[in-house]
Amino acid sequence: MVFLFFEIGFISFGGGWASLGIIKQLIIENKLLTEKALQDAISISQMTPGPVAVNLATYIGYLKYGLPGAFLNTLFLVMPAIIYYYTAKMFLKKFNLNKNLLMKSLRLGTVVLISVTFLSVLKPIIIEKNIISAIIALYALILFIKTKIDPIYIILSSAIIGMVIFSYVSYGL
Repeated sequence: MVFLFFEIGFISFGGGWASLGIIKQLIIENKLLTEKALQDAISISQMTPGPVAVNLATYIGYLKYGLPGAFLNTLFLVMPAIIYYYTAKMFLKKFNLNKNLLMKSLRLGTVVLISVTFLSVLKPIIIEKNIISAIIALYALILFIKTKIDPIYIILSSAIIGMVIFSYVSYGL
């Protein structure tokens, strides 16, 4: 499992949201979690402080192997970034590469990865015709765009609305 997160750390760029599609594919292919369990893990990872990919690695490691699994998954996920940093620093110094041009090219790749991730998260909502999830997502998007409310409050209010609706639908409360 730690080598899987090491691989994820090496092939994912642009932060947690950009790499979420890759993470989802590798975790499901390697049968670490089911798709439903992964969706729950992503939700929990969003609500905890810190980068979503790191939180997800930590959470899955903890689920599978307790504290040692959480620690090792997190370490192996961030280790490639440290390796990249020192390698890039060495190349920039040695070959005098243009940092601005390099950053512009990485931004384009990040936008593509985030778009693919967005579509992969949207796909189950469309396939299952989950209107409630779509309404909550639209509510969160409108609040984010139209107000200056801190995103943590938008996430928390969306979670509370989802729990209330789920409780009502599931248990008739």
